[in-house]
Amino acid sequence: FPSHDILIISGIVNILGIKLLGVVTTNVTGLFSLGVQWWSDNEYQFPFTLTIYILSYLLGSFFSSWWYHSYQLVPKMWKKLITPSVNLVIVLCAYMMKEPFIPSLVFAMSNHNAFASNFTCAKVKPSQLTGLVMDLGVELSKQRFTSPESRGCLWDSILTRLTIIVFFTIGAVTAVTNQTMSLMLVAALFYIGLIMSVLLRKF
Repeated sequence: FPSHDILIISGIVNILGIKLLGVVTTNVTGLFSLGVQWWSDNEYQFPFTLTIYILSYLLGSFFSSWWYHSYQLVPKMWKKLITPSVNLVIVLCAYMMKEPFIPSLVFAMSNHNAFASNFTCAKVKPSQLTGLVMDLGVELSKQRFTSPESRGCLWDSILTRLTIIVFFTIGAVTAVTNQTMSLMLVAALFYIGLIMSVLLRKF
């Protein structure tokens, strides 16, 4: 699974959303926090826009997982192509539009995250850094109390989590230093590569 690339894309789109659109596209906790703040600052009016973003994230996860489970039931190659193909269209539209449709980007990132999570048995969750850091702390503490036979698997898990953090950070720094929608072309190239990997049966 091309996990390194998918982590970089998460970092890029997350920072572009914050810097250019003022929205966290990969983090529902952030959206909830913004929604409560908006509700407080606007005389307790319901934050419809942010609610739409949260529902878009839910829909993206549902959409990706639907096709994953459908593939597990009846393995057809075209089912693997749906998530990267949909996201390819979304990031290309974001690149071409002056003001991207934010719910589509939120949907794409949830679609992207659920795709990685499903196909790695939840080992890789590209943008879930809060839970990731917590799990890392839990696993580091286990080192002292785990039998020598089990430490190898535990260290593999720790290294996986550290790798996710590093590559997400690389994507984030890339976006900070080049705050333009042209970086959506990097995401597009990733999805094209993923589509080719599926067609060539390498994934």
